[in-house]
Amino acid sequence: MQRLIALHHQNATEVVMAEQKPNNNQQLYYAGIAAIVIVVLLALWLLLAKDEEQEPAINLLPPVTTEPVAPQSEAEPEQDTAEPDTTTPLQEQLTEPEVSAPVSEPEPVLPTLDESDVEVKQRLLALNWRSGLAGLFVTEEMLRNFVVQTDNTAQGQLAAGHSLLQPLEQKFALAEGDAMQLDESSFARYRPYIELIESVPAEQILALFNRYEPLLQQAYAELGYPDELFKNKLIAAIDVMLATPEVSYPLALERPSVVYVFADPAIEQLPAAQKQMIRLGPDNQQRFKAVLQRYKQLLQ
Repeated sequence: MQRLIALHHQNATEVVMAEQKPNNNQQLYYAGIAAIVIVVLLALWLLLAKDEEQEPAINLLPPVTTEPVAPQSEAEPEQDTAEPDTTTPLQEQLTEPEVSAPVSEPEPVLPTLDESDVEVKQRLLALNWRSGLAGLFVTEEMLRNFVVQTDNTAQGQLAAGHSLLQPLEQKFALAEGDAMQLDESSFARYRPYIELIESVPAEQILALFNRYEPLLQQAYAELGYPDELFKNKLIAAIDVMLATPEVSYPLALERPSVVYVFADPAIEQLPAAQKQMIRLGPDNQQRFKAVLQRYKQLLQ
């Protein structure tokens, strides 16, 4: 009997222990979760407390004035205690002042071709030419002479009687006993012309060309080219001069009759316009070619 009672008591104890074991594990589980939650909350609190110390809250509401405002006396006019506004009003700051565009005077009416010399001379000589050299320009039939010379130069020729510049004061001559050749003494005669051409930017001359282009076109039509563009003929004339071949100086000359000719047949057979470029001499020729190249760039 006692053995039965002992077995029953043992079984009862095991049942109680079996029931208590899962309860203890569950308690440990919930205790761990609670600890984690407490740690997270503590970390958040410390973080927020640190931010609040670095960036205090900003009060967006205006402060409340608790002091009573004293009534103003009728004898004393109300004074404006605000500092005078010396700045430009906001509306004026935001609105840019209207700047009126400069009124340019209308371009005078283009003169006729027959009456163009007066205006062309006035505008041409008004440019900043090198001192003392503007007198080299021929100021009669200026546009027509320019067209005639351009047309002839494009064909490699030079037109007599249609000069654009005054003739050289110093004529080419060789002293007795001198070698018959072109040398530095001959080239120096052309320097005033080169200095004249270089003294005014090509852009200013092109502005005159643009104004008088209708008259130049009219003069070109008079030569028998009513359907051709004069600007193209001008570029062709420039190309002829730029194509002048390079030669070695000094150049030997011959005088079979009144005039001197080049002793080298290859040079003597060149177009008249290119032979004139060679007579300028190497330095003058290169300077003139540089000016011509600039004109060509602006015309195209």
